[in-house]
Amino acid sequence: MNKIERENKVFFVYDSRFNLNVPYNGKRLETMPLYKALDLLFRDSDYAWTQKGSTIILMRKKRRIGKSPINRKPVVKPIKKVPKRYAISGYIRDNNREPLINVNVYDVDSKVGTLSNANGAFSLVLDEGHHRLRFSSLGYKEVLRDINVQGNKLINIGLKEDSAYIDEVIVTGDLNSPLLTSQTGKRTFTAKDFNTEFSLLSSPDVVKTLQRVSGVASGIELASGLFVHGGNSDENLFLLDGTPLYQINHSLGLFSSFNTDIIKNVEFYKSGFPAKYNGRLSSITDIRTKDGDMRHIHGTFSLGLLDGRFSIEGPIIKDKTSFVFSLRRSWMDVFLKPYFSIARRHSHENDFHSFNYLFYDMNAKITYHLNDRSNSHISFYSGLDHYTIKDDGNWDGNSENERNKFKWGSTNVAIGRNEQLTGKLFSTIEAVYTHNHSGTEYFDDNYDLSDNKSPLRTCLNVQHNHSSIDDIGLKADFEFHPTNMQKILFGGSYIFHFFKPQTKQQAYYYNNGEEKNDSSELESHDFQRSQEIGLYVENDFSISECWSTDIGLSYTSFSTRGKIYHRLDPRFSTKFQLRNNLSLKGSFTMTTQYLHRIASTSLDMPTDYWVPTTRNFQPGRSWQLAAGLYYHPRKELLLTLEGFYKRSSHLLEYRHWMGMQPPASRWDKDVADGKGRSYGLEFDGSYHSGKVITNLAYTLSWTFRNYEELGTGWYRDKFDNRHKINVDCRYTFSSCFSMYAAWTFHSGNRITLPDRYIFSPPFGGLHNDNDILKFYSKPNNVALPAYHRIDVGVDFKHKTSRGNERIWNISIYNAYCHLNTMYVKVRENDNGTFSAKSRGYIPIIPSVSYTLKF
Repeated sequence: MNKIERENKVFFVYDSRFNLNVPYNGKRLETMPLYKALDLLFRDSDYAWTQKGSTIILMRKKRRIGKSPINRKPVVKPIKKVPKRYAISGYIRDNNREPLINVNVYDVDSKVGTLSNANGAFSLVLDEGHHRLRFSSLGYKEVLRDINVQGNKLINIGLKEDSAYIDEVIVTGDLNSPLLTSQTGKRTFTAKDFNTEFSLLSSPDVVKTLQRVSGVASGIELASGLFVHGGNSDENLFLLDGTPLYQINHSLGLFSSFNTDIIKNVEFYKSGFPAKYNGRLSSITDIRTKDGDMRHIHGTFSLGLLDGRFSIEGPIIKDKTSFVFSLRRSWMDVFLKPYFSIARRHSHENDFHSFNYLFYDMNAKITYHLNDRSNSHISFYSGLDHYTIKDDGNWDGNSENERNKFKWGSTNVAIGRNEQLTGKLFSTIEAVYTHNHSGTEYFDDNYDLSDNKSPLRTCLNVQHNHSSIDDIGLKADFEFHPTNMQKILFGGSYIFHFFKPQTKQQAYYYNNGEEKNDSSELESHDFQRSQEIGLYVENDFSISECWSTDIGLSYTSFSTRGKIYHRLDPRFSTKFQLRNNLSLKGSFTMTTQYLHRIASTSLDMPTDYWVPTTRNFQPGRSWQLAAGLYYHPRKELLLTLEGFYKRSSHLLEYRHWMGMQPPASRWDKDVADGKGRSYGLEFDGSYHSGKVITNLAYTLSWTFRNYEELGTGWYRDKFDNRHKINVDCRYTFSSCFSMYAAWTFHSGNRITLPDRYIFSPPFGGLHNDNDILKFYSKPNNVALPAYHRIDVGVDFKHKTSRGNERIWNISIYNAYCHLNTMYVKVRENDNGTFSAKSRGYIPIIPSVSYTLKF
């Protein structure tokens, strides 16, 4: 060994034959290649080495003269082995192979979890080795599965239904709990939530269940209206298996259009919308129907006060293809037709009235199980309302035959395929078609009966109003799980809209019953095509164990006649877990609406029709801030407090004083462009313990509108209900008997009444001395009395000898018979003052239904 010092640097020069036969952490360096041995030997020392020919040169990193480091015992840091990670994925189904939504998938060892998506698919990324997975969902027996993770693995899980299983909400177990999700304003419902012991007129109702959610106003009594966070009724998007539904009510709002027997899951958003949802300003209701039992045939038959329901499902090819079919129909026309026919035959009156009404909705779905990774389906919906009024009269030698027909409905078709592309990537691709139509017909025919030989036609009036909207589109959604702490959603849609409103009025006058001596015709129609493109991306990830965030961006493009609109809508929500049982959440949502409904009333009328945004009107725009606290003090008790602030612009309002509906070709000349704002606080509490389920929802809110052409500034909305309280309680006495009660209270709706009456002086002969002019300071300037009622219901269940279940349901609407205000009558008193009196007409309404499950 030679030692050489040059320029204050020390070099140790060794012959290449230097003996490396020394122990090194139990290894013999001489058995290694030279470069590996030197790397290990000098890795943590003060020397750097290099080789030139047969000579090894060591150079000190620091000036230090002393004992050669070769004689030191090297210190080696242990190399930490990084475990391999693999994706465990698959589908979760019930015992009949029906996909289950929002099932909790939890790894007991690593304390990580996820939820199954809308198709029942899940993905969990786990370290290599042994794991125990827990699968749990409300109403199903918990399943524990031990797996040895050695690579990507596909597993399918079946959960068995357990009617005796009473779910107790557990913070760490229910990943869909409002405490743990990052979204604000989200509510999830199952079929059990709709089929309660109370049903209005014995028909369970989806929309009326949503009306009980905080932040939602119901509108007019008995109507299935939905006014969310101060929005209009056309600002709610209803999706039925991915297809938009424009007509959601039957009987002018008495019933909603959804048969609860076929519903599997409903997700309702009033704030914090995910980026995949577009097109409406106020709320999203995503309804998923059953796929059908792939192993057994069974069904339900129910007969209520006004309608009957029938549903059946089962396999076409066992474990491969299934079907589900349901039909709901009113049966009043079955009795009305023969009744009025008999009454007419025995009537001695000169004036005879009759009417007939029916509605139905039909759902059908076929699901094909391609393989363990893929399923395809075709879904069909059709709904119709048909209402006819006849008035035949004979008097003073004249005959008048008057007919009024109202008809409206929808048809929806969806063909789709969902597939697990990899262990971390899922896809859903759907082709959708929607047809919505509404129309009215008026026919008035008059005859002169003075000539007994042959009646002579004197006048004929005909009016037709018809409108339709057709959507044809393609949608693609993807879900990617890179890790358990992150989920990326992305996709897009392309939809063609066809709008066709038309109105027609005809009047003919005859001379001697044959020749037309006068006639008038007024026809107006419009036909527009629009294209809507939507793209979105959303990243839902956890920053830490306490902090998770969901960031999304939605892009939409809408082309209308002579104009193309482009909009970017950011979405953001975040959750911070203050404690295991306490979380804080906030969200910001921006939305755009391109379609509008022209309506003259708050009810869903056949005279309403949908129109697109035009070059004369900007699309509706809204942004909303929401924040809340979510507290789980006990496993059976959940408390939430949310606040929101919402601003909207370009809200179209039909000038209803112009008539029931504007001419189709110039509807945009009869609408006003305005803006709105609303804000409030919402408190919800739920208590689930054993046989008792209690829910409380309280809303404190303010809602305002501003239309510049009215010149009144900001004014209160018609449904600006300051306070709203909903309390319901369900008690299960036994498997054969249960009881339900629900109390509803809200501040009264608002109407417009004159503030002052002004006696107008004569002016150019236009007014008389006693003419009175009405003066209105602002719209909706008077609040009606507060609204309240209680509904009760009981279920009697019985198992037959064949194992079928029979249910008798008795329900009472407005059990203490409080006549809530529906009409206000204003009259002048003798002393010149004016008084208003409210009138109510809806009394106690009992109903009964019979259901057989076979």
